[in-house]
Amino acid sequence: MQHPSMLGIALLILVAVTTVVGPSSADGKASFEGTYQALSAILSKVSAKDVMDSYQRQTNTISLDPANLDQPHLLSVSVPSGATLQGYIEIDGHTRVPLSNTSKVIDVTPYLSESITRITIVGSYSPASGSVAIAFNGPDTVVQQQTGGTGRINYQLNLLVQ
Repeated sequence: MQHPSMLGIALLILVAVTTVVGPSSADGKASFEGTYQALSAILSKVSAKDVMDSYQRQTNTISLDPANLDQPHLLSVSVPSGATLQGYIEIDGHTRVPLSNTSKVIDVTPYLSESITRITIVGSYSPASGSVAIAFNGPDTVVQQQTGGTGRINYQLNLLVQ
């Protein structure tokens, strides 16, 4: 070999082929067919929507000053004019606030304590090509997030009071 990089390319190809084909069977024949059938069976049960939904969760963590717990901490969820939103806001796994219109604003101050408060926003919006805007406004804190393009929202906001 004249070029050292050719050795690297040859090794890369060998690793790629070994990974795709998988381990050999006892009689020396590659077990690619069995691996392919097993993969095909798994993929036939999963739709593209299922895959996208599982990767759509967005998460933010915000640190809050405990000295400001007596002031409003507002969470707003909204969609643009002409769009609709259905779902809920869940606080620490038990308090649910329904989302059934184009916007919702809640003061999360009563739910805050000197620990982590988990707020989850789950739902669907239409048109699916639209977006959902999430804003959190508190003393010395403003966070805005926008998600869109799937028709589903799965967002978690962790409020850490320390």
